[in-house]
Amino acid sequence: MTRPLPSAGRRRAFVPALAAAAAAIAALLALPGCQAQPKASQPPRGAISADRVVGDIMVRFTAPDVNVSEEAGKLLDTIEGPIRYVVKRPLSGGVWLVTAISASPDATMDQALATLRAAPRIGTAEPDRILKPNHTMPVSRDMPAS
Repeated sequence: MTRPLPSAGRRRAFVPALAAAAAAIAALLALPGCQAQPKASQPPRGAISADRVVGDIMVRFTAPDVNVSEEAGKLLDTIEGPIRYVVKRPLSGGVWLVTAISASPDATMDQALATLRAAPRIGTAEPDRILKPNHTMPVSRDMPAS
C-alpha cells in the first residue's frame, strides 16, 4: 500500500484557494474603472471661485466674544456691499484672519477696510501685510553680504 505524501493533499487544497485569491484581486483592480465619476460641473455663477481675492484682513469683533468660525462667518455675511468676507482662521487674542473677495476688478483693500470698519460688531480691522525690515543686515565677517 502506498500512501500519498502529506504535502500532496495540501497542494490540492492550496490551488483552489490561490485561484480564489487571484480572482478577488482581479475584481478589486477592475472596480475603480467601473466607478469612474463624471467630470466636475462648473461652479454656480457668483461662486467664490469666480471672485478675486482683494487681500487678508485681521479682524477683532466687539463683545460678546466670537469663539466659533461659523459665528464669525455669520457676522461677516451681514455686511452689505460688493466685497464679501470669508473667515480663514482664528489667530491669537480673539483676532480672526479674514479674506476679502470681490467679483469686481475695481475693488481695493482700502474699500474693504472702510466697509469692515463701518460694520456693526467690528472692533478693529487691519490689513495683514508682510513686514520687511527697513534696513539691511550689517555686513561683517560673520554676516557677509549675499
